[in-house]
Amino acid sequence: MPSRHHLLCILSPSLSLVFFFFFLLSFHGVHSAFPTICESQSQCGNISIKYPFSTVSDAPVYCGYPHLRISCPDVDNPPTISLPGDTYLVTEINYVEETLTLVDIDVADRICPRASHNLTINSLPLGYNSADVNLTFFFNCSTPTLAPNPARAIDCLRSGDNQSYVFVDMSPDKAAAIREAWGCEEAVVAAVKRTEVTAANGGDELAGAMSEGFALDWAAVRECGACEHSGGRCAFNKNEQLLCFCEDGSNHTDGSFCKVPWSIITR
Repeated sequence: MPSRHHLLCILSPSLSLVFFFFFLLSFHGVHSAFPTICESQSQCGNISIKYPFSTVSDAPVYCGYPHLRISCPDVDNPPTISLPGDTYLVTEINYVEETLTLVDIDVADRICPRASHNLTINSLPLGYNSADVNLTFFFNCSTPTLAPNPARAIDCLRSGDNQSYVFVDMSPDKAAAIREAWGCEEAVVAAVKRTEVTAANGGDELAGAMSEGFALDWAAVRECGACEHSGGRCAFNKNEQLLCFCEDGSNHTDGSFCKVPWSIITR
């Protein structure tokens, strides 16, 4: 009868081949899973999240644009997105029109909402939608006692003798002049949907229009253009290093991109 040591010696080559087989299989599984990362979508409340958006997680790699990461606390609460200066509720993502509808979390469900900051999107792959209109708010103004048209007083924000006002589509230069002339504590610009603004709106109603949100368009991120043009999907790791995932299962981290199918080249 062979000794235990002898049996181990006989089995070792076979075990080595088995382990080597599983090593190759696991590597292939990770390799081929990369496109799945980009094709997957998740549901957060009634919002479907998919490329170029992604959910915030601890995963070492995510597929999508760096500034379009959605936080999904749980299925009962709406998703949020962090943009410069504040956090916004995501109420709709339209993948056909490529629009994103947001509500400032500071004004959501407020009876008398108060805009607290401007939104700067210059460095983001986002732009205001043609359905938006800007409201310029002037808070705690000491004068005038009777605001001229088209200023509309926001009665619910009145503080003693000081009054707050809102204008529709005012230029930045004119806003700066009015703030100084009227002795206003602060001036803030907020976007709202044009459909929420009518000639009949009073100041309180215009302020409440912020609760209905505003729309932003998204565009391709500049550094992702070559990858997407080659048929790939843009991804990033925790160091914000650009990765390009391809339909054939390959992925590129060296600045190269997907091999464009001959059928596309010859179209």
